[in-house]
Amino acid sequence: MSELRHRRDAQWNNDSNEWQGVASDEETAGVGKGAVEWHNTTGAVRYTYVQAPGPRGGWMTETAQLHDGAYFGSRYHLRLYEGGKGNGTWTAIQAHHEYFDWFRLRHTVGSLEKAQYHLDGQYYGKWYVDGVSRQRYANGGIIDSNGWVSVVDLRPKAEMGPVPGALIAVLLLGSINLRDSMEDTIRDLASRLTRETVQRGIAFSVSLFGLPLFVRSASIAVETTVPSVPIKAIAGVGYLVLGLGLPLAAVSLPNGRQSTDWFAVAILALGLGFLFDYRSIGVNVLPIAVVLHRLAVLGVVGVLAVGGSYQETDGRWNTLVQAGLVMWIAVLVWPLFDAF
Repeated sequence: MSELRHRRDAQWNNDSNEWQGVASDEETAGVGKGAVEWHNTTGAVRYTYVQAPGPRGGWMTETAQLHDGAYFGSRYHLRLYEGGKGNGTWTAIQAHHEYFDWFRLRHTVGSLEKAQYHLDGQYYGKWYVDGVSRQRYANGGIIDSNGWVSVVDLRPKAEMGPVPGALIAVLLLGSINLRDSMEDTIRDLASRLTRETVQRGIAFSVSLFGLPLFVRSASIAVETTVPSVPIKAIAGVGYLVLGLGLPLAAVSLPNGRQSTDWFAVAILALGLGFLFDYRSIGVNVLPIAVVLHRLAVLGVVGVLAVGGSYQETDGRWNTLVQAGLVMWIAVLVWPLFDAF
């Protein structure tokens, strides 16, 4: 959390709905060497409770939402809540770092502390800031939130001009570290594939590995280069490509009845695809429920691959493929009900 009391370098303009920077040409708002660019964005409506002096208090709806990053990648997301009057105006901000989850069709929050440091870093050493400190609010215990609120004291309003302040409140879920633990025997696995299936094995591996990365990169490219395309339309197309492409590849490409090999190839290729997808957007922490869901996805795709390897001789969808498709529908529906 942070409380900003008078700010001159940037302010929220209610008339134009833009975050306007008026810093000098030599000064760029950012953390370290990377420039920070806040843009208007969309997201689910959330509320915050404000306790006024005395027994009075109430719920507030958000004034605006800003983000730094890509909607379909990873980003720092801020929800702003304006309040106060006259010299006592302030803006409460809920800040978190999140990434877009294609199976949930919405964002999954990975860190609160990371967003807190990201926003705090824009005020350290700035001429318009009197000091940056933290106060204990004892509201931690959710993900990496420790219950300390960042307080940014800005120069008096008489010197700075009329500007709202800010309060960063951070809340989140439990998480686990995602480690690079997928060291596999690719060479040994390839040697076990017969000459008849090696080409299909390569195509299958590339398809499963590339689909998560393709959907992510393509959606980000459309989002950033063609802003007129609705976010929901991009999400819908990406979801269909991923939801139909993975089982289609698993059923159509394997053959030769080498069920153990195809199961291993499916888990290895798609697992690495998920891993590199998260790494490409800088996500190193996942909620436990998300990890369990991705393991279920790997298992179902592996089952479909085993069933698909028998298709050539059976000439029709066998029982294993049918069961795999039912399980696939289940793993798609699971996160849509906000199970995590």
